[in-house]
Amino acid sequence: MGYSCPVCGAPQHDDEHLANHLAMTAMLHGEDHEAWLDDHVAEWSEHTPPELAAEIVDDAEEVDYDEATDARADIPTETTDSHDHAHDHSHADGSHPTEELADPAEVPDSGFIDEAAEAAVAEAREMTRKRRENAAGEDDGSPTRAAGEDDGSPTRAAGEDGRPEGSAPEEEDA
Repeated sequence: MGYSCPVCGAPQHDDEHLANHLAMTAMLHGEDHEAWLDDHVAEWSEHTPPELAAEIVDDAEEVDYDEATDARADIPTETTDSHDHAHDHSHADGSHPTEELADPAEVPDSGFIDEAAEAAVAEAREMTRKRRENAAGEDDGSPTRAAGEDDGSPTRAAGEDGRPEGSAPEEEDA
């Protein structure tokens, strides 16, 4: 038996999963989940998952977890091991279906991240774009980047003594 979140109705496997769902959603997104916890559990953020679970379980509706997740996802339960479509799942040749992946620039932003996280996401998207370009070049026989060629990744300038700038000199043994 599982529980339905008293705020959003999301099914949870057990009382601790419900406690974690409520607390994490409250901390990450605030709003309704945080308000519900503030109204129902004093100092909820100081509780361990089992302690919080004991406080909230009486206010949650008991549900059959498997039925609730199937209904919520609107996915019929698979009763056989067979597939109704023909394709090979193996990647024995080392290939990966990158052409089927979403373009990172097309993935919508959640709106819940700060400027530092936004910069990290932008950098990751650019790195993914470059990796895909390099992989496409290798697939069509185009030459890959030569050794020493600038690939746009950050590098450190060497100081006068050949060490990276800002590094401390090694101490000599006496």
